[in-house]
Amino acid sequence: MSRLYLSVSNLHRQLSAGQSESLAFGDGVNLLVGRPNTGKTKWLQTLDFLLGDTGENPYEASGQPDLASKYSSASASLLIGEEKIHVERRWMVSGAKSKIYVEGSAVPAREFQQWLMDKLSIPLLHFPKGNPMSGQTWPELSFRMILRHIYRQQRFWGGIADQQPEAEQHAALLLFLGIAENVYSAEYGKLISLRMQVTKLEARREQFHQTIAEFAKGLLDNDQIVSVTTEAVNEAVDSLITKIDDFHRDRNEVLARDSKRALSPEALGQAAHLGKERARVLIDLAELRHKLEATTKRTEEISRYQCELENEVGRLARATDAGMVLSDLQVTHCPACDQTVNREPLHSGECFLCHQQLPDEILMKELGVARLLFEGDRLSGELEESKDLLLVLSDEGANIRQRIATLEIYLHQIQQQLAPARHAVAALAQEDVSEIDVAIGQMNERISQLRRVAAALEIGNTLIKQIEDLEEQIEPLQRTVDNMLNDIDFEEKASFLEDGMNSYLRALNKYRRDVWRHTDVNIDLSKSSISFRVGRRRWSSVLGGTDTLYFLMAYHYGLLTLSSQKGCHYPGLSIIDLPGEFLGEEIEDKENFIVQPFIDLLREDKYKGAQLVMTGASFSGLEGANIQHLNQVHVAQ
Repeated sequence: MSRLYLSVSNLHRQLSAGQSESLAFGDGVNLLVGRPNTGKTKWLQTLDFLLGDTGENPYEASGQPDLASKYSSASASLLIGEEKIHVERRWMVSGAKSKIYVEGSAVPAREFQQWLMDKLSIPLLHFPKGNPMSGQTWPELSFRMILRHIYRQQRFWGGIADQQPEAEQHAALLLFLGIAENVYSAEYGKLISLRMQVTKLEARREQFHQTIAEFAKGLLDNDQIVSVTTEAVNEAVDSLITKIDDFHRDRNEVLARDSKRALSPEALGQAAHLGKERARVLIDLAELRHKLEATTKRTEEISRYQCELENEVGRLARATDAGMVLSDLQVTHCPACDQTVNREPLHSGECFLCHQQLPDEILMKELGVARLLFEGDRLSGELEESKDLLLVLSDEGANIRQRIATLEIYLHQIQQQLAPARHAVAALAQEDVSEIDVAIGQMNERISQLRRVAAALEIGNTLIKQIEDLEEQIEPLQRTVDNMLNDIDFEEKASFLEDGMNSYLRALNKYRRDVWRHTDVNIDLSKSSISFRVGRRRWSSVLGGTDTLYFLMAYHYGLLTLSSQKGCHYPGLSIIDLPGEFLGEEIEDKENFIVQPFIDLLREDKYKGAQLVMTGASFSGLEGANIQHLNQVHVAQ
C-alpha cells in the first residue's frame, strides 16, 4: 500500500470584481518568490483558511479588512495519494462563512478536519491537557492542532510551535511518531475515568466518616471517636441498655422504699393487689383488642368474597339466558379456511363438521342443563355459607367490643382506687423517680441516635464496596495500559526525528562550511513530555537568532522524513513562510543553502507525492524546485 501524502495541486482566489488569481504547485519543493509586500504570506493564509480555519475569512486577523471584501471566495485542489479533492470557501455568501465546500457539498469546519484526518488514515484521538486526573474533558487532537507543526507562519519563529500549549505540542508529536494511539488509547481513557471515580468516592468516604465522627462525638466515649465503626456503635448501645436496666431496678427500689414509708401495711397490701389486678386487666385488654382486629379483618375478607359470589351468580344467570338464545345457531363456515361447509352429514348420526358420532340430542341438552344447575347450586350454597359466617363474625365482634368496654370500666375503677396511694407515694418519691426517668429518657434517645449512626455506617460500607468494585475493573485495565506503554520504544521513536534533524544540519555544513557549529540535536521523549536539547542544554537557551532559524528548519525537515517511516503519521506536507528578517539578520543570502537539503530529500522515490511550499525573497540560481515569482507590490493607501 502506497503512503497517503497530502499536497496542494493549485490554489485559486476569486475577486469580487470578477477576475481570478491562481497558483499551481507540483511535487517536491515549491517556492513563492517575491519582494516584501508582494502577497506571499496572504497566499499561504488563504491556503490555511481552506485547510479548516474556523474563522469567517482568511484576512480577518491581518488588520486589513479591505482584503476580505476584495475577494469573494477561494478554492484549492488537494491531492491525497492519487485522489484529487476540490475544497472551497465562500465568505461573501450568507450562511456559508463557516462552511467548507468539499466537492460542492458544504460541511462545518470541524467535520472537515475530521474527514481530512480520516482520509489521511491519521487516527482521531483525545488527549489530556495537563494532569489526566484533573477532571477536565480530554479535547480532540484535531487537524488544526497538527497543522501548527506543518505550517510555519511568518510571525511564529520563536519556538517549535509558538503559542501552542506544551501538552498539545507533545500530543501532536506523539501522533506524528505513530505512538499517540497507544499512549492515548481507549483503555487509558477508561482507566483514567475509573481512577477519577475512585478518587471522588474516596473523598466522599473520607468526608462521610468525618461527618459521622462529628455527629457521634457526644454519643461515644472519647477513645471511640477516633474511628466510628459498627462494632463500636453496637458496644455503646449494649452498654446503654445495661445502664437502663440498672436505672429501672433503682426506680423500683425507690418506689418500694417510699411506698412502705407512705402507706400503712393494710393500704400497701391493697395497693399491691390493685396493681396486680390492673396489670391483668391491661393484658386482657391487649388480647381482646388483638382479637377484635383479627375479627374485623376476617369480616372484611368474607364480605369481599360474598360480593364476588353474587357477581358470579349474576354472570351464570346471563350465560344461561344466552345459551337458550344461541342454542339454535349452527356452524356455517369452516373455522380453518372460512369456506361454507355442507350441513348434510355423510352418514346419519354423524356430526356434519367433525364426522364424529352424535349423542342423543335430548341427552346433550340434559347434560348442559345439568352442568348449569350444578354450578348454580354450588354458588348458591357458598353464598349462603358466607352470609352465615358473616353473622357469626358480627356476633363475635359485638361480644368482644362488649367485653372491652366492661374491662375499660373496671380499669378506670382500679385506677381511681389506686390514685390516693399513688399520690401519697409520689409526694415522697417524685424527685428521685423523676431524675431516674429523665436519665432513662436521655439514654433511650442516645440509643436511637446511635442506631441511626449504625444505619448511616451502612452507606459508608456501600461506598467501600463501590470502590472495591471499581478497583477490580482497574486492575486488568492497568495491566493492559502498562503492556501497551512497555511495548513503545520512546527512544527509538525519538531517534527518527533526531536523525532527520541532524541530517539537515549536517547537510547545511556540506553546502556552507561550519555554518552549524553546535553538537547534534538530542530529543528526550516520554509518554508525558518531550524536550529538544543541543548538547546538554535546552535548544532555546543555547541558540542565537540565525542558529534558531537553522534549528527550526531542521525540525520541519525532520518531520518530512517521518513521512516515509513505517507506522508514523506525518502527512508529507510542509508549509514554511520565511521571515524577511529573522531577529535582526537579513536572510536573503542564506536562502538557497537552507532549501537545498529539502530538494535533495524530496527527490527520493519514497517521498514521491510529498511537498514543501516555502516563501522567500530571491532563491536566485536555485535548481530542482518549482519557483513562482510574485512581482506586484501591494502598498497600503
